[in-house]
Amino acid sequence: MRTIALIFVLAGTSLGACGGKQHGGTGGGGGLGGSAVAGSGGGGTGGSMAADNPLLPARVRRLTNAEYAASVFALLNVKADAAVATFPRDATQKFGFTVNDAQTVSSVLAGQLDTIAQQIVTSAREVGEIAYLAPCADPSSGGEACARTFIQSFAAKAYRRPLTAADVDPLLDLYRAVVAEGGAYLDGLDFVVRAILQAPSFVYLTELGDSTAASPAGKTRLTLEETAGLLSYLATANPPDQELLDGIASMATADGREQHLRRLWSTDGGRARLVRVVREWLGIDGIAELDKDSNIYPKFATHHDAMTAESISFIDDVLQNGTATLQELLGADWTYVDGTYGVTAEQIADYYTDYYGLASIGQTFLRNKLDGAAGGARVGILNQGAFLSLYATATGSHPVQRGVAVMRRVACLDLPDPAELDINVIPPVPDPNVPKTTRDLYAVHATDALCKSCHGRIDNFGFAFELYDGMGAFRANRQEAVKTPSGTVMLPIDTATTVTGTGSDLDRDYTDSNALARVLASSPTVRECMARQLFRASTGHAVGAGRAPEDRFVTVWRQLPADKQGSLMETLVAWVRSDGFVARSTGP
Repeated sequence: MRTIALIFVLAGTSLGACGGKQHGGTGGGGGLGGSAVAGSGGGGTGGSMAADNPLLPARVRRLTNAEYAASVFALLNVKADAAVATFPRDATQKFGFTVNDAQTVSSVLAGQLDTIAQQIVTSAREVGEIAYLAPCADPSSGGEACARTFIQSFAAKAYRRPLTAADVDPLLDLYRAVVAEGGAYLDGLDFVVRAILQAPSFVYLTELGDSTAASPAGKTRLTLEETAGLLSYLATANPPDQELLDGIASMATADGREQHLRRLWSTDGGRARLVRVVREWLGIDGIAELDKDSNIYPKFATHHDAMTAESISFIDDVLQNGTATLQELLGADWTYVDGTYGVTAEQIADYYTDYYGLASIGQTFLRNKLDGAAGGARVGILNQGAFLSLYATATGSHPVQRGVAVMRRVACLDLPDPAELDINVIPPVPDPNVPKTTRDLYAVHATDALCKSCHGRIDNFGFAFELYDGMGAFRANRQEAVKTPSGTVMLPIDTATTVTGTGSDLDRDYTDSNALARVLASSPTVRECMARQLFRASTGHAVGAGRAPEDRFVTVWRQLPADKQGSLMETLVAWVRSDGFVARSTGP
């Protein structure tokens, strides 16, 4: 097997490189069939782009871990989620989106790709999937012809484009080498599939365009196959399905792209993809790894799964059964925990009791109105446990983290990092002999000239959420328990706040986080931020990598009717219909 392994490695590295100027590729994506790590160390975007170029650059983008697993399942009907979970975590954009055009195949991942490919092929072979995909009447005498037929079909699906001889011939050589070493027909195909699952044309999505088509200088248009791939991964995080491939000519028109986008949203993959985008946008996808100090929040671990399920269920219901609007996402007066996300009715009921103070609901997996008193009267996803507990510490609430999340993620308000200002932020230290609420402790920021310029805005957003503790539970009787040497004292909480200095429609008075949520839900500033965040989530193009393409899309988005500008789905439709979706820059 030494010779076979050596030939396998050579086959993986000799099919071409994906580095260099990425807009120099061909419309068919030739030169991306070899090792996924070849030429990829310099980053995913390739070259540089002028800050004022209104088009995204011609580029390649590595599949996210979830996209890789979904693509394997689409090809081989083998679930690879557990295996892919061993990959290094996706390198995310600044705001946490896993679709990231700067993500590469590291040396660690390159080694894991081969290991995982072997595991996937073994699983596919065990269930007979490879034999099913590559039937051969006479493997002894006609095996090579059967292998060629399989390669031409399977690799085209894996690479999401028509094949060239440069794609097929090395894979066929690999098959021949295995057979020459005494391997059987299916043994040869095992190695072929392993090579394909590591090939850049599988691991990367291309946005290189067709170099043979006439285009203005410095500009190219994506091929139909590239457009179909981008559309499908945007909508479902899956490769194009057969209906999309059969109608691939429709990718040339805005109407055709919109039609397939809306169709794909109705699939399971479409629902999961949209939910993931919203969770990444708000940062609450990180709730799965969150923990709290069990001495202070002994019930957090008990409610963790229900809290996670609530964030998924609520977003999914807003998108699929609600209005799919920003206004409902941030301003709904109901919540929903679906038991199909791994929680029982009893867990849901306990969660509602402890978080919302509502003991009479939670026995059914339906929407539950939150119009009661105290902790039950919450508005929108920012007042749910996932957001509130994530933007807090292991031991308490954190007005700064919550305020920063609102400003940066929800409102896209400019906010420099302390490091950029050469400031070392030291959290306020409580004095055990002078009990203070969390708000009173952080009020010190307003008295410090160095801190006040930023925290005068940040903290006032965060103070509005102080009715909820570090795990997102309601503070009973609007009081905060503060420990002192002589025991715990209960101090009244003040959530009234005034936001100033943002230069936006958010500068106003708020009584609490519900009032803030209602304003955010109808704010033009927040609607535009949503459009920007959805652009970043869809393109993998982060702020700082050239703002002009994002600004160009926002100009398109502003042309939507006012009643559609707050719709998450209509915003994404506007992107898919735009020229920016299919055009790329090939110049500086």
